[in-house]
Order: sequence, then structure tokens, then C-alpha cells
Amino acid sequence: MTTKKSSKKQTSKSTEQRPAKRKKIVSLAEYEASRKAGETSAPTAAHVGASAKKSAKAGKPAKERKPAAPRKSLANAAILVLSMVKEPMSAKAIVEKATADGLYEPGDGKTPEATLYSAMLRDKKARFHKADRGVWTLTDAGKADVDAIRQVLAVK
Repeated sequence: MTTKKSSKKQTSKSTEQRPAKRKKIVSLAEYEASRKAGETSAPTAAHVGASAKKSAKAGKPAKERKPAAPRKSLANAAILVLSMVKEPMSAKAIVEKATADGLYEPGDGKTPEATLYSAMLRDKKARFHKADRGVWTLTDAGKADVDAIRQVLAVK
């Protein structure tokens, strides 16, 4: 028995290229100016950035954000604990002290000390310094945040 091969040519879509349509990217200010001027060729909200899409949909200008104040978190509680103790501590000891002082209320998680350890490792503000294996201290940046965190957590 012999098998026949089909003689149909396979065409790939990648060989057929269409000219790319370029969308003009404009800033929000340019977009709003063109809308006020009544230009008919003004780009739609799809051409403008995501913030303009939201404000165009809602019909309101985008809100300006205030600088974020420190929030009530385990990492901020750790800063207060380390500032009060003034000696290197392990993550487990920090969690126990923060819980005892009422700075932190544990949730449903089984390992808050592992969560704190991870948060201190990846802290973007570099407020924690790993003094030794599993032992942490505050950096100058961490010491600078103590007053703001005390105000948020209402601690004396």
C-alpha cells in the first residue's frame, strides 16, 4: 500500500504582512486640549494612557494621590519594637513582643514570624538590617520612621 501526499501548498500567514497601523500616543493634556478645540481627528480614550481611560469613563478628572502615611502593619510594629528594645532581635521575638504590647493582632496565619522575616528582607525603604543570622536591627531610615509610625499606631 502506498500513501499519497497531498499536493496542496501550505501558506503561512506570517508571509502575508499588512502595513501596521500606528496609533498616535499623546499625553493627557494634549488629549484634553484637542477635545476642547473640537478637533475631529482627536484620538479616542483608547489611545491615551490608563488614567485617562478611567477619567474619561467617569467624566471626572483623575484624583491626585496624597503621600501614603505609614499604615498599621507587622513591619511597622517591628520598627517600634526594635526602637524600644534597642538591641538585635529575631523575627519570632519581635512578633511575640509586638503581640504582647498590643501593636499587632495576629490573623489566621500560622507563621507570622516567617511573614515578618520575608517583609524585612524585601523592605523597599531599607529600614531593617540583618545583624546576624536571623537577627535584625534598625537602620537610620528605620529610626527616622519611628515618630510617624508612633502617631499612626497611637503609641507613646
